[in-house]
Amino acid sequence: NPRKVTRAMSKKKVERRSKCMKPFVKYINVRHVFPTRYQVDMDLKKAVDEADLANPERKVDVKKGLKKIFEDRYLNQKTVTSEKKAAGSQYFFQRLRF
Repeated sequence: NPRKVTRAMSKKKVERRSKCMKPFVKYINVRHVFPTRYQVDMDLKKAVDEADLANPERKVDVKKGLKKIFEDRYLNQKTVTSEKKAAGSQYFFQRLRF
C-alpha cells in the first residue's frame, strides 16, 4: 500500500511516497474470489500471461509491469470518468483492515 499523502505535499514527495507498492502474482481458484460492489478499470489480463508465471525471470518482469500499472493508476485517480469506478479505485488502494 502506498504511504499517506496530504494536499500540502509537493508532487515530488507524492511520487516518492507512492513508489512503495509491491505487487504479487499468484494462481487462485476463481470460486474463492469474493465479489464486491466496487469496480476498477484496470485491464490486468493483458499484463499477466500464464506462460510468464512459469519462468522465474519473466515473473519478475511481470511484477515490474504490474507495479508500473498500479502506480500510474494511483497517481491518476482523478481522471476516472465514472463515479462508480472512482469509488472502486479509492477502495482498491486502501489498506485492508483485519
